[in-house]
Amino acid sequence: MSAYKMRKQYFIKGPIQARYLIAMVISMLVPTLLVGAGLYYLQATLMAQQLAIPEAIWGDLVPVLNKVNWYLAIGLPIIFAIVFFYGVIISHRFAGPMFRLEKDLDQIIAGNHSVRIKFRKYDRLDNIAEKLNKVLDRLPPR
Repeated sequence: MSAYKMRKQYFIKGPIQARYLIAMVISMLVPTLLVGAGLYYLQATLMAQQLAIPEAIWGDLVPVLNKVNWYLAIGLPIIFAIVFFYGVIISHRFAGPMFRLEKDLDQIIAGNHSVRIKFRKYDRLDNIAEKLNKVLDRLPPR
C-alpha cells in the first residue's frame, strides 16, 4: 500500500466542502468580474466621451467591440469552468481530511477504541492524528 492513496470521490457528504467551494469560487470570481467590468466600462467611456471619435471611425470600431464581446462570451464560461474545477480540487483538500476524521471519530464514539486516526501524507495533518492517537492510547480499555 502506498503512502499516498487517492480518494475516489471528489464530492463528499456534508456541507463542509460546499462551504469551502462556494467561498473559493466567490473569492476568485467576484474580483475578476468587477475588474473586468470596470475596465470594459472605462474603455467604452474613454472612446465615447474623452476621445470624441467621429462617426466614421466609430463605425469602424463597432465590429472590433463586437469581436471583443464575442471573445468574452466564449472565454468567460471557460474561465468559470476552470475556476470551478480548481475550486472543487482545493475544497476537497480541506474537506476530505475532515470527512475522514469524522468517520474515524464516529467509530471511536461507537466504542471501537482500536481505531487509529490516519491521514494521507499530503493532507499535512499528521500532528493532529498523532495527538488524537495519544489520547486514544490513554483511554481505559472497554
